[in-house]
Amino acid sequence: MAKDLVLQLRFLGVIPQAGFIEYGFRIEDKDKGIRQVVLTIDDALFAENHLMLQEAPDLCYQKVLMDLVNENGSQIHGRMAVTASDIVQYRDSHPNTKSHARAARKHPQ
Repeated sequence: MAKDLVLQLRFLGVIPQAGFIEYGFRIEDKDKGIRQVVLTIDDALFAENHLMLQEAPDLCYQKVLMDLVNENGSQIHGRMAVTASDIVQYRDSHPNTKSHARAARKHPQ
């Protein structure tokens, strides 16, 4: 299903778990079908990639949007893991986040 067939994409919230964090989304299709997608990010990915907690919801939102654009016959739903390559793609398309990552490396918390 292409992105133009989606009526609404809504961020549901964050659920911290042991070892990872979940980010929930609700997709309402124009045919009124409803899907839920949960993206997970391992705690290790935050540290290894200097990913800030503030970046993660938008990163997940952008990943869901891209996955909607790239749907070919099978709809996205259920659980999906965010990978290091997803983080790289996000930062490449959002130049301001790269500067945040560099600042985090210079000034570790």
